[in-house]
Amino acid sequence: MSAPRRYRLTLTVVLALALLAALYVAVVRERKELGSRRVEIALDYQDFSALASSYGYDEEQFLISLRRAGLTSLAISEELGGNIDGGSTAALIPGQQLIAQAKLQPISEPTLAALARRNALSPSELYLVVFDEREVARYRAALREHLGPHAVRTLHASHPTILAIRSQIDYFNNLGLGLPRAQLALAGKVKLFVVPRVQNDERFGEPQIARVFAGFAHARPSTVVFFGQRNEVLGFPDHLDDTAAQFKKTGINFGSIETYDKIQVQKGNDGLAEKAIERTTRVQAISKTELDKLDFNTVVARYLLGVRERNVRVVYLRPFLHEQNGLSIEKTNVEMVRQIRDGLLARGFKLGRATPVPGFRINPVVIAIVSLAVPAILMLLLEAFGVRRPQTAYVAFGIDLLLVVAGYAAHHDLLVRKVLALGGAIGFATIAVAAIPRAFTQQPPDGYGESLLAGLRTLAVATLWSLGGALVVIGLVSTPLLMEEIDRFAGVKAVIVLPPIFAFVLYVYTRRFGNEPPDVRASALSPVRVYQLAILAILAGAAFVYISRSGNQSDVSPSAFEIALRSNLTAVLGVRPRFKEFVIGFPLMMLLPTLRLEHKRLVGWLFAIGIAIGTSDIVDTFSHLHTPLVASFTRIANGAVIGIAIGALAIALYRAIDARTVAAVSRRRSRAA
Repeated sequence: MSAPRRYRLTLTVVLALALLAALYVAVVRERKELGSRRVEIALDYQDFSALASSYGYDEEQFLISLRRAGLTSLAISEELGGNIDGGSTAALIPGQQLIAQAKLQPISEPTLAALARRNALSPSELYLVVFDEREVARYRAALREHLGPHAVRTLHASHPTILAIRSQIDYFNNLGLGLPRAQLALAGKVKLFVVPRVQNDERFGEPQIARVFAGFAHARPSTVVFFGQRNEVLGFPDHLDDTAAQFKKTGINFGSIETYDKIQVQKGNDGLAEKAIERTTRVQAISKTELDKLDFNTVVARYLLGVRERNVRVVYLRPFLHEQNGLSIEKTNVEMVRQIRDGLLARGFKLGRATPVPGFRINPVVIAIVSLAVPAILMLLLEAFGVRRPQTAYVAFGIDLLLVVAGYAAHHDLLVRKVLALGGAIGFATIAVAAIPRAFTQQPPDGYGESLLAGLRTLAVATLWSLGGALVVIGLVSTPLLMEEIDRFAGVKAVIVLPPIFAFVLYVYTRRFGNEPPDVRASALSPVRVYQLAILAILAGAAFVYISRSGNQSDVSPSAFEIALRSNLTAVLGVRPRFKEFVIGFPLMMLLPTLRLEHKRLVGWLFAIGIAIGTSDIVDTFSHLHTPLVASFTRIANGAVIGIAIGALAIALYRAIDARTVAAVSRRRSRAA
C-alpha cells in the first residue's frame, strides 16, 4: 500500500472511531430525551380569577372543565402586601390614616378605638386586620421572615386578629406574604398540581428558604416559577446553593422561563439552574400584551412548537380573551387547553408533573475519542487538496488530546468541547463541498433518469458528510445545561458563515473543482470592473440578509408570506424544514451534475457557495442543543424530501431550456451555412 493511501486510510479509521463514539453519545442523549416526555399545562390563577369575576363564571366548575380538557396545574402567586385590600381575608390600614380617621369620627373596631383614645396609634406602623383565622399564621410567619420578629406585634389575638407592623407602606406593598390558603385549597379540590410563584428576598438564608418551600410542601407542588419586581430567583445573589439544595431535597422542579431578550432573564436563573440542573425544566409563557394580539390557532401552535422543538415542559397559560368560532370565552379557553392536550398526545407526549431532562455525564475518555474527529477532518480536508504531512497530523492529534485533558483538569471541559465542536462543525460543512468534485467536473448525464440519480448521489454524499459534523457536535456538547438552554453553543454564526466563504476560496484558488486557479497576486493587481462591483454588491446584500436572518430571533423580520408558509409547513409536516436547506442547498446539489461543463465553469462558484450554505445549515440544525434529536433529524428529512422534489423539477426545467437553446443555435447555424 502506498504512503498516501496508508495516510488516508489511517485518518479515515480514526475518524470512523470518533464518529462511532459520537453515535454512542447520541444514543445516550436520545434515551434521556425519551425519559423527559411529560408536560405540564399550567394556568395563571390571578388572571384566571380576574376573568371569572368579570364574566361571573364559577371558578370551581370552570377549573373542573379545564382539568377535564387537559389542564394539570394551577399557578398560584404569593399574595403581595399591596394586594391585601383586594381580597376578603384581611385589611391593611396605615397608622397615619387611622389617626386622621379617629379625629373625624369614632373608630368602630374596639381594639383600634381603644388605641385611638389613648393616643397609642403610631403613624410609623401599619395595622393589619385579619378576618380569616386560618390565614393568621401565614401572615404572622411571612411578616416575621421579612421584617424580623420584633417588627410585628399582636394587638388582638382573637377574631379578628390585629397585627401592628413596623414598616413603610411602599416597602410593605412589595412583600411576599405566602400562598393564599383558599387558592391552594381550590387547587386541591379540583385535583390540580400547584405551580408556586414566590419572589426573592435578598436577606433570606438557608432557614428562611427552607421555610418557603415548607410553606407549600403540602399542596402537591410541581414546578416553582419565580416572579417579582426585581425579577430574581429565590436565593439571589448569595444563597443559590441553599435554594438548589431545596429543589433537590424536595424533588420539586425549578421552572426556567424561556426568553428571547437577555434583559428579561431572571437574575440568578442560570446560576441556580446549573446548580440544580437535574430539577430544572423549561417554561414557556406568552405575555398578556402579546397574547391579546395573537389568534387562537397561533397560540396553540406556538405552545406545541415550544414543547416539540425547544424542550419546553411547562406550558404556562393565561386566559385567552377572544371568542373562537362562536364559543363563549369560557368554552374558548377550555377548547384551547383541549387542543394543546390533543396536540401533545398525538406527538407522543404525556400530561402530568413536568419531567426535566435527566442528568447524565459522558465518560471523559469517550469525549476524548469524539474530539479526535476534529483534527482528523482537518487533515482529510488538507489531504483532499494534496497536502499530506503525517508530522502535522501527529501534532494536531496531540494538541487535541492535550486540550481535552487540560479542560477537565481545569474544570472548564465544556469550554474546550465547545471550541472543538465549533471546529468540527466548520470542517465537516466545508469538506461536504470538497467531497463532491466530480459533480463540478464531469460531463452531464444523457437522460433525465441518469441526471436525477447523479443529483441524488451528490446530495447523499454532501449530506452524509454534513451529518458527520452534526454527530461531532452532538457527541461533544450534549449536556443537560445546553439541552435546557441554560448554557449555549457559542459560534453558531461562524458555522453558517465560514463554510460558504471557505467553499468559495477553495473553488476559485484550487484545481479540485476543475478550473485553473488564478494567481493571487495577479488577481489583487488586476483592475476592478463595473460588473464585478455590481456582483460584489449583490453578494454583500445577500450575505447581510443571510447572516441577519440566522438564529431564533433574527434581526430582519420575515414577511407575512413567509410566516404563513412557515405555519403551513409546520401544520403539514409537524417539523418545519429550513429554507436554506430545501430552497438553496438540496436543490443545488441535485441540479449541479446536470449542468453542461461551460455552465459549470460559469456559475460553479455560486453553486459551491449555495451548497455550502446547505451543508452548514444541516450542521447548524443540530447545534441548537435544546431541540430534541428526533425533531432535528425530522427537520433534515423533511427538507431533503422537499429539496429533492424542487431539484427534480429544476433538472427537468434546465434540460428543457437547454435542449431548446441547443436546437435554436443549431437552426441558426444551418441558416447561416
